[in-house]
Amino acid sequence: MLGLFSITSLIALIIVGWLVFEFFSGGMYRFYASALFTFYGLTKHMWVAVMMLGVFQTLILIPVRIIRVQRQNNIKEFQKSITKTGDSTFQVRKLHQKLKIGDKTFSFYLVDFVIQLLTFITMGRLFLTDFYAQKLLPSRLYGFVPYPEYPIQSTWFKLPYLSVTQTINLGLKWVLIGWAVIVGLYMIILFVRKTVRRYQAKHANSSTPKILTKYTGGSVVIIMLIVWYLLTHLPTGVEFKIFTGDVSVPNRTLNTITAFSTFFLLLWFAVPKIVRTGRLAVQKGIPVESVETTQKQMFKDSVFSAILIGLGAYFITNHIPSAFELSIFTLEIISLSSPFTLDKMILKHQAKQAPEPEPDVDDFTPST
Repeated sequence: MLGLFSITSLIALIIVGWLVFEFFSGGMYRFYASALFTFYGLTKHMWVAVMMLGVFQTLILIPVRIIRVQRQNNIKEFQKSITKTGDSTFQVRKLHQKLKIGDKTFSFYLVDFVIQLLTFITMGRLFLTDFYAQKLLPSRLYGFVPYPEYPIQSTWFKLPYLSVTQTINLGLKWVLIGWAVIVGLYMIILFVRKTVRRYQAKHANSSTPKILTKYTGGSVVIIMLIVWYLLTHLPTGVEFKIFTGDVSVPNRTLNTITAFSTFFLLLWFAVPKIVRTGRLAVQKGIPVESVETTQKQMFKDSVFSAILIGLGAYFITNHIPSAFELSIFTLEIISLSSPFTLDKMILKHQAKQAPEPEPDVDDFTPST
């Protein structure tokens, strides 16, 4: 311990203090503005520079991403331990205690939260600046960054996408066949689940085989609706088109796409964790019924959070020039591939260095 706080906590507080200082003094704004206009000086296309800024943001945060993936279980335990504490006064006291003793998970969580928050706000402020029509102050850029010539060039982004040009309706017959297949698979899953429960009841101390876990019966209805739409609108012709828009003004279409992408991305990361944690909980001997009940609640919570964040992203960014959405959309596209690229390499390296950590199954233990 060093004074009131440990060395770990002091380092975290120094980093947070420095980030806050850079944010309010304009240093963080200058950093991102310089990066944006460096890319613009190289490409002479503002919309390309905006997308390159999203890639740049991903690259500079790779160290944080590595630590987050390595410590994701500990961070989850920390979040739960704070959330389970109902009294707000006790929450503050517990946070102060964790900071004082130098809890490494809490220290990282604090720094990571501040980084994500301040960089998000800074990029929003940057794209709210009307540097398209009004000349940017030279002091906003580093000395080595070339000052842009006005007017700003190529503010209209050009994104290719696949468009359906022709569809065919396969008719009610194929819809009924599709529904029958779905119901059949659903009944098989129910049978497997029932068999596993009986097996676990007879062999309480035995290892339980892997099972297929459903989140809610309502998912079957959703799947049936999707199958109905696909079979009545089966694509028979597609072609590439170009989606365009001006990055200097808000774009409702891109804004909507970004909001849906945010919703999908949050579920994309949440669902595998729920499935993996449930499987590990079953292997630890937690009753299957308790695991499934908890998984359903975790999935509902994830969907609710994703909806709120998606709506927040839509209404907040609806008043910001579409350059912000374009940069965020680039980040989301990169994030979609992270479980198969960077995250996979991190976890593979971690598995070689240390044995597999104990699964976080406290939530699956039935209350008495």
